[in-house]
Amino acid sequence: MKFRSIRMKNFMRYKGENHIAFSCDPKKNVTVVLGDNTVGKTTIAQAFRFGLYGAIQADRRRRGEDYVLLNNDVLALMDADGRAEVAVEILAEDADREYRIYRSVGYTRAYPKMIAQEYRKTFSLHIAEKGHADAEVEIKEEKAEEVIGELFPRDLSHYFLFDGERWNDVSVGGVRENIRDSVHILTGLSAYQRALWHLKDMGSASVIRKYKSRITGSGALYENLEKERRRMERDIEECERQAGIIEINLRNYEGKIRDVERELEENKNTELLQAKRKTLQVLGKSQAERCIADYKLLVTEYSDKAYMLFARPMVKAALAMVKAVAGERRDIPHMRQASIDYILRTGVCICGTPIREGSGELECLLEQRSYLPPADIGSLLGEFERTARRWKSRSADTGTELVQAAKRVDAAVREYEETGSELAALEGKLEEEIDFAAIKGRLRDYRAEMQKLSNQKGVLQGRAENGRRRIERIESEMKSLEAQSAENQKWRERVAVAETVYARMSKDFADKEKKTFLELNERIGQNFSRMFHAQDKKILLDSQYNIRMEYRTELGYREEKNLSEGEKIARNFAFIVTIMEYSRKKKQQKEGRDAALGDTLPIVLDGPFSKLGDENIRLIAKVLPEVSEQVIIFMLEKDWKYTGLDAYVGARYSIEMEADKAYASVRRTDGIPECAAAKPRQ
Repeated sequence: MKFRSIRMKNFMRYKGENHIAFSCDPKKNVTVVLGDNTVGKTTIAQAFRFGLYGAIQADRRRRGEDYVLLNNDVLALMDADGRAEVAVEILAEDADREYRIYRSVGYTRAYPKMIAQEYRKTFSLHIAEKGHADAEVEIKEEKAEEVIGELFPRDLSHYFLFDGERWNDVSVGGVRENIRDSVHILTGLSAYQRALWHLKDMGSASVIRKYKSRITGSGALYENLEKERRRMERDIEECERQAGIIEINLRNYEGKIRDVERELEENKNTELLQAKRKTLQVLGKSQAERCIADYKLLVTEYSDKAYMLFARPMVKAALAMVKAVAGERRDIPHMRQASIDYILRTGVCICGTPIREGSGELECLLEQRSYLPPADIGSLLGEFERTARRWKSRSADTGTELVQAAKRVDAAVREYEETGSELAALEGKLEEEIDFAAIKGRLRDYRAEMQKLSNQKGVLQGRAENGRRRIERIESEMKSLEAQSAENQKWRERVAVAETVYARMSKDFADKEKKTFLELNERIGQNFSRMFHAQDKKILLDSQYNIRMEYRTELGYREEKNLSEGEKIARNFAFIVTIMEYSRKKKQQKEGRDAALGDTLPIVLDGPFSKLGDENIRLIAKVLPEVSEQVIIFMLEKDWKYTGLDAYVGARYSIEMEADKAYASVRRTDGIPECAAAKPRQ
C-alpha cells in the first residue's frame, strides 16, 4: 500500500489548495517535506488523519473539537453570508487498485466573531482498477469507512503515522490499543482470532453452539439437562459480558494511569522546581528571622557598650586635666561634707569625743571638710577613675565584637537577598501551579480501582470456567439420552468437525503466536543495535507485550525505567521498524504461493528525529527505506543533512511561509515534474 498524493484546501495553516505528490518509485521510495518549526509540517500529518478518519490527533490538554480546521486567513476574509470549504483528498494504491478518499467540511462565520461554524460534511471513497482511473466506482458511505479501516486500520495509525513529538511517551506513542492486538493485525494472526471467535468464542451465535442446538432428545431428564445447559450458557455469556465491560474499564484506567504517569514525567522538572521553591521559601523565612535576630543583637551590643568605647579618649583626657588641677588627694575615701556637718550639729564625734568651740578636734574636722566636694573634687576624681577603669575593662573587645556583629548582619541580609533572587527566578519558570500531591493521589486511586476490577474479572472468569466444565458434564449426560436419529448424527458429526478445527486452529494460533513473539523479540534487539549505539542496553517484549529497555549490570540485565527522551523514541522506533519489517517479510514469503497477508503500510513520519543525536539520525534513517515500501518524512532542514537519505529521495518539497502572512504553502524543490497520474482528480 502506498500514498500517491494528498491535496489540502484551506486546511488549518494552508490557504487555498496545496498538493503533494509522493514518490512511488520502488528504489527512490522516500518523499521529504522540509520546513522550519511552526510553519506547518504537523498540519500535513494531521491532514492524513483527517482524510482517513475524519478526525485529527489532539494534544493531551486539548480535545479534537478545540481545533479549528478552517484557515484563519480565510475565516478573517469571510462576512456574515460567506461560506468556505475545508477539504482533504488522498490518493492511494495497492498492487491491484487505486483509491481516492475525499473529505470536506463546509463553514460559515459567526460574524463579527472569529468563530467558524460547521454547516455540512461530505465524505466519499472511489475505487478503480490499477491504470483505469476513469472507470472508478464510488463506494457507499456506510461501507466506505469499513474499507478504509481495512486498508489503513485506525488502531494501527499510531504506528504508520509516526508523530515524533508524541512518540517519546512512557508507553508506545501513547497508543491506547493493546500492542498485542496490533501485532496480531500486522502479522496476520488476527485472522486466526476471527476464525476462532466465529467457531466457538462468540457464544450463542457461534458455529458450534448453533450446531449443538440442532441436536434433539426426548424425556423429562433430557429437557431438564437442556434447560440447565442453556442456563449455564446464559450465565457464562453474562460473565463474559461483564468481564468484557471490566476489561474496557481496565483499559480506560490503564490509559488514565498512562496519562497521569506521562503528566508526572513531563512535569518531573516542574515537580522538582516546586520542591526547590518550597525549600527556598522555608530557607528564606529562616534567613529573614536570622537577619532580624542578628540586627537586634547588634543594636543591643551597640546600645550597651558603644558609648564606653567612644568615650574612652575623652575620659582619658578629662582625668589628665583634672589631676593637673586638683593635685594630691587628701580626702577620706567615701567621706562627704554632709557627714562632717552632721557631727558638728550633734557636737559629738563618732568616737564619742565632744566637739567644743576652739578645740583641736573642731579644727581637724573643718580642715577635713575643706578637702571634700564641692570644696575639693579629690573624692569625685577617685570615683571617676574607678568608673573609667570599669568602662575600659567592659569595652576592651567591643570594637571587634561590633564589627563581627555587623558582618553577621551583612552576611545574613546578603544570603536572604540571594535566596529571594533565586526564588523570584524560580517563580518565573513555574508558569502554572500543579498540585502533584493530588495527581499522585489520582494515580493511587486509579491503581486501586484497577486492582479491584481485576479481582472482579478474575471471579467472573472463574465462574465462567466452572460453568464450561459443568456444561461438558451436562452434554455428556445429554449425549446418552439423545434420540438415535440420522438428523442428530449429522449435527453431531458437524459439531465434532467444528471442534476439531477449533482445537487445531487454537494450537496453530498458539504455535504461530509463540514463533512470532520470539522472532519479533530477536529482530527488535537486532534493529535496536543496528539503529543505536548502546552496547550496554537492549529492548524486548515481555510476556504482556510491553516494550522494555534493559541495561547491563554485573548481575545481569535490569529494566531501565527512567528513560531519557531520546531513549524512549529509540525504543519505540525499533519496535515500529521491526513490526513493519516483519509484515513485509511475511508478505514476500506468501506472494506467488498463497494469498498475501496484505500490503505493508507506508510510514509517514512527523518530526521523527527532533530529539535524537546526529549519529542516531543517520543510523535510523538508513534502515527506513529497507523496511517500508514507502517513506514520507516531514522534518527540519537542519536535521535532514544527517539522514544520508538523498540517494533514496524520489520527491522533495519545501514549506514556505512569508513573514507578513499567517498561512503557509508547499512547493516542490527537486525540479522533477509531477506525473499526470499523481495529480488530483476533480
